[in-house]
Amino acid sequence: MSRTHLGRTASLLLAPTVLTLALAAPSAAKAPPSPVALSTIELPAPHIGPVSCAKPQPGTVKLGNLLVKTWPVTSWMGARDCGSSSSEHYDGRAVDWMTNARTAKGKKRGNDLAAWLLATDAAGNRFANARRLGVMYIIWNNRIWSTSRSREGWRVYNGCTAKGRSGTGSDTTCHRNHVHLSLSWAGARGYTSYWDGTVAGANYGPCRPADLNWAGRYTKRRATPCPWYPRVTAPRGSSAVHRSVVAYSGLRITKGMRGPAVRAVQHALRIPVTGVWDASSRARMRSYKGARHLGGSAVVGAATWRSLIALTAPKPKVPTT
Repeated sequence: MSRTHLGRTASLLLAPTVLTLALAAPSAAKAPPSPVALSTIELPAPHIGPVSCAKPQPGTVKLGNLLVKTWPVTSWMGARDCGSSSSEHYDGRAVDWMTNARTAKGKKRGNDLAAWLLATDAAGNRFANARRLGVMYIIWNNRIWSTSRSREGWRVYNGCTAKGRSGTGSDTTCHRNHVHLSLSWAGARGYTSYWDGTVAGANYGPCRPADLNWAGRYTKRRATPCPWYPRVTAPRGSSAVHRSVVAYSGLRITKGMRGPAVRAVQHALRIPVTGVWDASSRARMRSYKGARHLGGSAVVGAATWRSLIALTAPKPKVPTT
């Protein structure tokens, strides 16, 4: 996973009297710089789930770096190996900003960020900074807030306030050691009004085809929603290899990627299953694609997935007489 780190802040030597006053008064809320005020800003970002696999998008990187610049003792993560669950980390639209709710300072940092994102601006726009950054939802310290259910405010996330989930073993899944921010495509691409002062319109990102389960990479803005297709499933009697190929079909695989989709392709090609799209795997893919006139690169795209589906599909039974 990618991480952005900044150096530790220098220690400050305080006189005893000053220290006493500092401890007695609550520290002021800290926040990123507020953007130039606009009378009209983005509409709340609609929920658009992940459909593709990519490294962190430009706006995702800018947001992660902004948070670390504001709170230099922190770090952030964006990338994640694409898998079978659902996460905007997969298509590069999510930031995990590391701050710990079990410490007073860490909890305050997370609370300050949430308050800044959801504050009403001078023009009366509710949760203005979240809208201007394209934030779809926030998960922090056992709770979730989302634009799609903003009237409900903060809600308990995934049963995380239950007594059985109060231990440190649940801190990551319950987001007590980091704040999760999922972004719209406009936010992830970094062209919302927070960054350039121009109100971004709708962007629904890449669409998957009807016969594959994942979309290709982001190439351009899309102002209309993607068509809905049912999930593609392997027919009964399929091998485990074919089922995994169908499950990850369409997911774009490039140099250095890792995870279950890579393993599915390696199984299909009958090469060592390392889970990493390494040099030997890429060489075998070039050979495979060349023999089938699918191009000379080692990138696994839509046409290659369709070929692998056909390669691993159950063979029709020959009728006996």
